[in-house]
Amino acid sequence: MNNDIYAEWLVKRKKSPLTVPFYIGIVLLFLIGFYASVISPFGFVALLAAAAAAYFGSARLHVEYEYVFVTNELAIDRILSQRTRKRMKKLDIQKIEKMASMKSHEFDYIKGNNQVKVVDFSSGKADANTYGIAYSDENGKFVYVIEPNDNLLKCMKSAAPRKVIIEQNITAKN
Repeated sequence: MNNDIYAEWLVKRKKSPLTVPFYIGIVLLFLIGFYASVISPFGFVALLAAAAAAYFGSARLHVEYEYVFVTNELAIDRILSQRTRKRMKKLDIQKIEKMASMKSHEFDYIKGNNQVKVVDFSSGKADANTYGIAYSDENGKFVYVIEPNDNLLKCMKSAAPRKVIIEQNITAKN
């Protein structure tokens, strides 16, 4: 019999306000590079620089976070432009101090506290149903902000019922 608890959820990060200026700058750089390549052979370098900036820069503008919970571990991956994946953090659910909604008063102590680092792995939307995970390791004290769905919350609650606090009136239907 398999006793693994499994849940996954994908959250798209909201677009940066720099997206439109970035693309305008890339178009201008392409135009300048094209014009310079007609006039001078060194203009081709500007055209290559514009292509490289467009390729690598646009990947950073489209960010998604994937949360995968298996039995007692929560893995948080960052996906850039649906082509590159990087493991950002792996948390042992038994080692977390607590997990609660960021709208509750459980994390009031982090406001103005420079010793606790807040790392946001959520969509970044103001109306998002975010949860904080208080975690300490050899690098210090952290609060990881995630945006789980109901299934992920239930799985984490069943793995650590005293550490995961779910407020029924805050939980959104995902």
